[in-house]
Amino acid sequence: MRTLEFNTPPFPQIAAIGHGIWRQGMIHAERVFGAYDLIICGSGVLYMEENGERYEIGQEEMLVLEEGLRHGGYRPTEVDTEVYWIHFRHTAANERRQQSREDLAPGQPLPPRSSQETAPGPGVVRIPKFGRVDLASLRPLLDQMLRLHETPTLARSYELHILFGQLLLELQKGLTVSQVRSRADRLGEECAIYLERTLTLPFDSGQMEQELHYHFDYLSRCLKQYTGMSPLAYRHHLQIERAKRLLTHWDEPLTAIGEQCGFRDANYFSRLFKRETGLTPGEYRRRHSVFRV
Repeated sequence: MRTLEFNTPPFPQIAAIGHGIWRQGMIHAERVFGAYDLIICGSGVLYMEENGERYEIGQEEMLVLEEGLRHGGYRPTEVDTEVYWIHFRHTAANERRQQSREDLAPGQPLPPRSSQETAPGPGVVRIPKFGRVDLASLRPLLDQMLRLHETPTLARSYELHILFGQLLLELQKGLTVSQVRSRADRLGEECAIYLERTLTLPFDSGQMEQELHYHFDYLSRCLKQYTGMSPLAYRHHLQIERAKRLLTHWDEPLTAIGEQCGFRDANYFSRLFKRETGLTPGEYRRRHSVFRV
């Protein structure tokens, strides 16, 4: 499945939303549009072409027509067709990339950041270029957006942008729960959740197998696909990130912080922390702590 990827910030912003019935025999005009055009079909079929590639948008399917590409209808509607459309912009559009589903690693951790950052961290919004949607769950959100768009005020405009963000989030979540999501993807996420939940306990591959009901080697491959890390590397990542938060906001002894992060050996905790951050736990606390004693 092809996806559209938008680096954030800034976030995609809605310009307009509409809803209507395309009567039998209607055909979309040909144009090069100055925004993205998200089309969701409630019933019937809409026939669209973009830069020579043709799409049949059927019931409970969506298509995103991209800014700056020529699109138009290539065939009239054969039955009355219900359509939602949303025009949106993304000011960093030149940074967008198309990726196949296999390229995605949705659980991969970002580069480490401290709790004292003052600049927003990077993110990404990924939505399908073309695919199925759960319109029953999306329709209340779409209808609420329509009502806000019909009676604009400054406050309602802000609310409309927030709701559009929720819609994009739902479409992004759909990538992980649709038919294109494999058992390996689901198990990768379950492995990540398990490792976070058991962080203060000793690492036990046998217990992991028992709770998740798959052989450890297979679980390791699934987690690698989901996060880009082996189970032990991902556990270490979680441990160090928790330690950094505790060192910044907690004045307990370093040994106690190590234990809260699953380290029974204080020397190992110190060595691993320095290997990952370039600082000992004590040095990190002195540099990043939000309190003074």
